[in-house]
Amino acid sequence: MRISARALLALSVLPVAAAPAAPAGAARSDGTYPFPRSSKERRVTARDALPRYWDDGRACSVGCRPAGAISGWPLRPFRAQHPLRAGLNERRPNDSFHYGLDIQTSDNSPVYALQAGSAHIIEDRGPEERVQVGNYIYWHVHIAVSEGEPVVPYQTVVGRVKRGFGHLHLSEVDASGRYLNPLRPGGRVLSPWRDTGPPVIGAPRFLGGGRVVVEAFDPQSFRRRTTYRTPVLAPAALAWRVFDSRGRRAGPLHFAYRGSQHLPFSLDRSVWAPGARNPGFTCFATRAICKPTWRYVLAGGLAPRLTRSSGLLTVYAWDWQGNVRARDVRLGGGSAAR
Repeated sequence: MRISARALLALSVLPVAAAPAAPAGAARSDGTYPFPRSSKERRVTARDALPRYWDDGRACSVGCRPAGAISGWPLRPFRAQHPLRAGLNERRPNDSFHYGLDIQTSDNSPVYALQAGSAHIIEDRGPEERVQVGNYIYWHVHIAVSEGEPVVPYQTVVGRVKRGFGHLHLSEVDASGRYLNPLRPGGRVLSPWRDTGPPVIGAPRFLGGGRVVVEAFDPQSFRRRTTYRTPVLAPAALAWRVFDSRGRRAGPLHFAYRGSQHLPFSLDRSVWAPGARNPGFTCFATRAICKPTWRYVLAGGLAPRLTRSSGLLTVYAWDWQGNVRARDVRLGGGSAAR
């Protein structure tokens, strides 16, 4: 289906409706933090020499904006920010990595497409009922279109959020069906979207054999209350580096997790440490506050094992906006990462 340039322009200037939400700004705990922010965290400096987490050189980590997609949100109000309930790659109970984003909303909310196309019904019943239009898949909806039906973005209701779900799951795929990060720079269609609250990093735990685990999470600066309060997200990336006693970089930056791409399920035990879990469907359906445990294998998983050394181990965490924080831990005895 084709839409004229005039029609696209009209859609791009739909009026903005205000959303009841916490004002943007530095995120503060509203009871949703799994643990408090530590005074041992710090801002990063030029000495840290950090890349942007999405600069991995892989296809569609940036860019690859879907042809014909129109900036906005698939829920009303279209031109106002909506809070997220979950991000890409968050752990699921079946040891899988989350396929996309969960957008917080109310049950029975009408869902609209971000892109024109013909409706393709992937699953027509049950909790995973979902429909695809163009590059986007809309999950957990009572489908309101038929197979092959033309869909006009921001006009055609493709479905309504199922009772008890309290969110719309949005996945983005490329032409081959590969899942992409819907928040990637240069390819993001969801707009406006802004997050000013940096990640929170817990105290690293040193285990035997050079393994290190750490908990971290990302508070959202944009929050609201539906049947539950907007939860914290998992970070977009985690990494570490060792500095010597003079504060000089003593080795390369090692990424323990990098969320620029959807991760294969086979990496579950290399990324997540024992005890990592999301709050679960029942929590969000029955409670106002749901707290995850985002516990990662910092060293000894995707990143090399660490041998304690003099100097500092510095842990870094990024959020999807690119905000980053550091936490330094003094080491003693031995040397080097292997």
